[in-house]
Amino acid sequence: MVYLLSFNTSKLPTEKAEVLVCGSGIGGLTTALVLKELGINPVILTRGIGNTYYSQGGIACALDPRDSAYLHMLDTQRAGRGLCKEDTLRILVDEGIQRLADLKRWGVEFDEETTIEGGHSFPRVFKVKDYTGRAIYQALWERAKALGIRVLMGELQEILGEDKVEGVIYYDNGLKFIRTGALVLATGGAASIFLKTSNPTKVRGDALGIALRKGINLINPEFVQFHPTVVKDTNILISEAVRGEGATIVDQKGERFVDELQPRDTVARAIYKKLKEGQEVFIDLRKLEEKGIRLEERFPTIYSLLRERGYDPKREPIPITPAAHYFIGGVEVDAYGRTTFTGLYAVGECACTGVHGANRLASNSLLEGLVFGYRAAYRIYHDINFLKPSENNFSHHREGKAMPSYTFEDLRRLMWEYCSLERKEEDLKRALKRLKEWLENWRDWEPTIENRQLFDISLVALATISRALWRKESRGVHHRSDYPFEREEFRKDSLYCLEGL
Repeated sequence: MVYLLSFNTSKLPTEKAEVLVCGSGIGGLTTALVLKELGINPVILTRGIGNTYYSQGGIACALDPRDSAYLHMLDTQRAGRGLCKEDTLRILVDEGIQRLADLKRWGVEFDEETTIEGGHSFPRVFKVKDYTGRAIYQALWERAKALGIRVLMGELQEILGEDKVEGVIYYDNGLKFIRTGALVLATGGAASIFLKTSNPTKVRGDALGIALRKGINLINPEFVQFHPTVVKDTNILISEAVRGEGATIVDQKGERFVDELQPRDTVARAIYKKLKEGQEVFIDLRKLEEKGIRLEERFPTIYSLLRERGYDPKREPIPITPAAHYFIGGVEVDAYGRTTFTGLYAVGECACTGVHGANRLASNSLLEGLVFGYRAAYRIYHDINFLKPSENNFSHHREGKAMPSYTFEDLRRLMWEYCSLERKEEDLKRALKRLKEWLENWRDWEPTIENRQLFDISLVALATISRALWRKESRGVHHRSDYPFEREEFRKDSLYCLEGL
């Protein structure tokens, strides 16, 4: 067990939580709401608004009588390139139908019309204009307040306990201690370790590093999805739904060069290829206006963000670039969110349920957080009698005066240059060597909050590079220019565990 900070819990402000849910996106809020409805009192620990809030597109669900969960499963498998875990995928598409009813009873009001997005064979994506995530977040947040669920503002720092969860240390104007026997990680992914990303900067993925330090495996960290249409030099994402409605992707000559409704990895690499050739790439929304779709009404968030940046999507195409968007890999969990560490659960983007395989199908991520957050709550309801918090105190002291020789921005540039949309052996080896050199003297680092964050984010980057180097093939979002085809011997999950700390 490795702790990065110095602490003594007997001297810290202390409280108890029956269940602590770390994160307030759709996965965390669903888990907390269902626990409360089951008669358990969860506490939510959050550092603020995360990716759910910023999700524009929607949530996929096969409710139309002309559609089926089976077709939804086939579309997901097609995108996942042979790595989707069939048992959890069936849970996703089947139970998603039930869980959408929960969203509605919790106050989410979807638009009457569903839409189609890349990789789907049917318009099964439920949306609220272009701010579906915000609408879901606000409805669930209001429901949590109505139920009296306690919320703490702060950031997870350490998970305490030798072989089971016994508490956590978090930071809120100083270190604080919570005694708990059940902890749910719902902390989001790690796409922000890349220089170009659609993620908000506070969603950094460092909780995955904390999990690694507890001896928990990461599954498939090499699979990072790059969204094709992020506005150049920003983190403003232009939703898949825009292309579903008829927007086109064009080069600087105004010519289409890719089918916009192909899975994201296909579209993103086609754009990346043009950019590498020195061309500009644009998304053209003017055809939507020609079809009678008023951008300010159908896509009010995107329209206002573009206007704030000085673009007029009614009159001009918008310059775009691919950017890291979704971390497909994550903490190893079972179908109920349980990790291999007693009392620790994970849901949402920080977990790897296996439903996405090698490439996430558009609008399946909100569904995953909803379905498996619900299942985790029911599992915890049954487990809670075996997860009593102890009365132990914990202390750790680590000397250190040095500062890291690199910054988070240095790490992001390294990942973008050597481990982004196109990867090859020599680049990955160079990145791995440099990162290991940066981490060589970590024991001498001063035990500050900032250094703990950088260390844990770096562990996730280490996992991503390491498994990308191991996967000598191209599959889904993982593209190796030196191994451009799928290889049967790699049609399996990768596993990363931390050794030698």
